[in-house]
Amino acid sequence: MTEEERYLFDLQGYLVLRRVLPAVMVCQLNAEIDELESLADEEAAARGVARRHTTGSIYAKVGAQPEKGSGDYTCDILKAGGAFEELIDWPGTLPYIEEMIGEPCRLDAATFMARHGGGGFKFHHGYAELLPYSEYSFENGQFKCVSVKISYALSDVGVEDGCFAVIPGSHKSNYLNPLVGQIPDPNHPLVQALPAEAGDAILFSEDLSHGAVENRGCRVRRTLFYSYAPAFHAAWGRMADVAEGFERRANPRRIALAKGPSPFAHRGASQVSVR
Repeated sequence: MTEEERYLFDLQGYLVLRRVLPAVMVCQLNAEIDELESLADEEAAARGVARRHTTGSIYAKVGAQPEKGSGDYTCDILKAGGAFEELIDWPGTLPYIEEMIGEPCRLDAATFMARHGGGGFKFHHGYAELLPYSEYSFENGQFKCVSVKISYALSDVGVEDGCFAVIPGSHKSNYLNPLVGQIPDPNHPLVQALPAEAGDAILFSEDLSHGAVENRGCRVRRTLFYSYAPAFHAAWGRMADVAEGFERRANPRRIALAKGPSPFAHRGASQVSVR
């Protein structure tokens, strides 16, 4: 991270990285999602990529459901294998994550999200909540975040397409966010909508108040969310489960991130005592 990026991340709670995924990678990821979406729900679940339709989400505003296709849903994507495994240790984003967390880190979730016209996502989180799984912290000149996420845009998404939205600086607020539970209004003075092009990435502290503007357009918003945490943090349920044969395909760094490194990997053995 540059000095300016460190300043902005501390100040805002997020960074926008342009074109961190090349066009060929975006095409490959979309092609693999196209293939998964050609499957019925039962077939996708049999592959380990069960869809969670947004009708059951407390955060989501359900969009218009198409006559054909999967509608608005999320799924745990690493079970699909393929190009999704490459993003675990993507060189354009992982160094940022490692500095933001400041400890040996792990991948604790990887999900895909599709949103159609009318869909949106309510504001949630904010520093005053003091949630143990999301705390933003800065100690002795280093970031010590408990959870940092990457939002990879797989489609161009403007404000009218339901783009990601935040309240800058809310990761350090001492007051509860008055907009929590509301779909972000891009015209509200507190709200910062963040349009993105396919291949862009938004890195943000989970403590930041974030959501998504209502999709008022006709394009489907496709987004991948990869979540990282210190090594001592448990994965979010089965949201980081990998596909069969992952250990044979993956490099050591990728395996350590997906399986979770030792929480004491950065300390000498003499510093660790067992009682």
